[in-house]
Amino acid sequence: MRLINSAFKNLFVLSAACGLLLGEARAATQASAFADSYSPVPGVSMAQSQVVYYRQGNAGQSDTPAFVYIDKEFHTGLLPGGYTVFCLTPGRHGLSAVLDEAPEYGGKRLQPGVRLAAGRTHFIRVDEAGGLEPQLVDRDVAERELASATARRQAHVVSRADAVRSCEYVEKPEVRSYSLSSDVLFGFGKSAYEDIRAEGRAEFNQLERRLSAGSLKVERIAVIGHTDPIGSEAYNDALGLRRAQTVRQMLIDGGMNPERVRAFSEGSRELLSEGCHGSREQVIACHAKDRRVTIEVEASDNT
Repeated sequence: MRLINSAFKNLFVLSAACGLLLGEARAATQASAFADSYSPVPGVSMAQSQVVYYRQGNAGQSDTPAFVYIDKEFHTGLLPGGYTVFCLTPGRHGLSAVLDEAPEYGGKRLQPGVRLAAGRTHFIRVDEAGGLEPQLVDRDVAERELASATARRQAHVVSRADAVRSCEYVEKPEVRSYSLSSDVLFGFGKSAYEDIRAEGRAEFNQLERRLSAGSLKVERIAVIGHTDPIGSEAYNDALGLRRAQTVRQMLIDGGMNPERVRAFSEGSRELLSEGCHGSREQVIACHAKDRRVTIEVEASDNT
């Protein structure tokens, strides 16, 4: 009986020691996984979009990673309290963070898309409930959450995502956004230069005068076409792009450097209206504010 008690005692001591060693190893792993604490990121040029992908929680509370994929390629595994910063070319990209998905790694196959605006920083929070849809968060909210958790940069994995670029930071970018109603510019479903209405030309000329003001130095311009949800996604993507390209050409004809003006389409993915029902005419009228062309301008004072 004494021998049995002694064996159990030794086993308990050994288990406790193993537990301490595993705890120390986990703590060491957690410590090596993180680098500097979060500090507000500077802005980037209109040639790029910046993403801050972060996970709430405190460093060390769990070793279960959230695998971040960019355009179906692995970027990093975020632990609670971790964040990563990267830059991509503006436009639509697949972005997702998948919790504990080994060994299937299905996150890189089922990836929602999100449009990243030129010259903007987008904050995305990992969905701890396991959802794949990127949780876009306003900067002030995101930075409060990053600060309260004393978030630290994830540093233990080298990105394998080809789309990731080194960020081109600028000191104080100023992005000015203008919106032109497509219903004013074009007839319903129209997109060509010859389709532009007289009132649309007048509204565009007012915008052009603002952009060509001597006190404003325009660096880059992103023209984004938006549509209503009437019609297929492919049709709306194409219509939005044709309208953006027409407005881009008008800016170039007005003297803008073609290399500084780019056209994009968001189709019907960024709707402003809600609850549009009724006859076709009523639905078309309800979605009027969705049909628009936005012009995002990176500019600085030239004085």
